[in-house]
Amino acid sequence: MKILLVGASSDIACNLFENYSDNYEFVRLSSNDEFSDINNFNVLDDSTYLEVNDLDGIVYFPGTIVLKPFKRLELEDLKSDFEINVLGLVKLLKFYQSRLAKNASLVFISTVAASIGMPFHSSIAMSKSSLEALSRTLAAEWSPEIRVNCVAPSLVNTKLAKRFFRNDKQIELMSEKHPLKRTGNPQDISNAIEFLLSRKSSWITGQVINVDGGMSSIKL
Repeated sequence: MKILLVGASSDIACNLFENYSDNYEFVRLSSNDEFSDINNFNVLDDSTYLEVNDLDGIVYFPGTIVLKPFKRLELEDLKSDFEINVLGLVKLLKFYQSRLAKNASLVFISTVAASIGMPFHSSIAMSKSSLEALSRTLAAEWSPEIRVNCVAPSLVNTKLAKRFFRNDKQIELMSEKHPLKRTGNPQDISNAIEFLLSRKSSWITGQVINVDGGMSSIKL
């Protein structure tokens, strides 16, 4: 199966690539050339996209974590988040839709903040909520040939979230917010993504799979 990984330098994408390369033919795109099969990739510029056909799946990793009180949130923050999280995905799908194989699986990465209210998350919650809505709409529109799902993590120990893992005390505080009393790691998320890419999930589409230590559904 040929799977396009967009934003392939992310820790979760790297974990997926390292653990499942024996099962899939991964094609990687990233603005970081070290993790990309082409140079100078820019998700917002479709002239930089790689020409590749017969894709059995796409995983869209690009994302942001802009956390600010609403009073300090600038319109440029909102615009930047929306461009990276949503418009980049839209451009990509318009380019690759005709290159998808029958029964392809698309996986987008959302966030727990799209389903529960969290302070300072206005911008990212709005962008990821749009992404979830898009996934459900496309799941309906492209069924039965294409499946579309989202994975919605809570806090995961990655480069993008490194400021939340600066010391043991901070990690302990973040862990206590989750019913399972720990934060996530990249493999927690890559395992869920691989399941949605595989034929093991062939009767699943239009879903948001929360991989969040129980945060979105359990209150202790």
